[in-house]
Amino acid sequence: MNKNKIENKSNSIEVSVAISEKKLESQIKKSRIIRSLYIIGGTLSLALAIIGIIVPGLPTTPFALLSAYLYAKSSDRLYNWLLNNKILGSRIRNYHKRKGVTRKGKIGIIIFMTSMVMFSSFIVIKDITLRMVILSLGLVGAVVVWFFVPTAQDKPKDQSE
Repeated sequence: MNKNKIENKSNSIEVSVAISEKKLESQIKKSRIIRSLYIIGGTLSLALAIIGIIVPGLPTTPFALLSAYLYAKSSDRLYNWLLNNKILGSRIRNYHKRKGVTRKGKIGIIIFMTSMVMFSSFIVIKDITLRMVILSLGLVGAVVVWFFVPTAQDKPKDQSE
């Protein structure tokens, strides 16, 4: 009987080791429901990122980064597709390399966002209340970009070439 207990313990240790090795191989969640929710969330944030390219005031990069994070948790294929995308892939790769947005990039973002908010508020929108809402949200967006988005180096530190 003692011998049987020892054999059971060694088997459970082997199973435990196999599970932890499997977890290290892939960060993808095993549950189909969780994976599906991550994929749906990633696709919605990707849609918002694409709309943000066209719609003034709607940010593109934060939604693309969120999409990359959710795809990384759910599907290697979707994550790699997004990183290799012509339009959004370079933004995500640069953000990862530099760990943020450069000051020059932040200034460009704020200038473009301000010009689009001004165009929308004073040329497109005639209602004064809606104009004030758009101007206020534009100001909030500029503050978020400048103070809350991490500032990166102009060139990545780990670049030794």
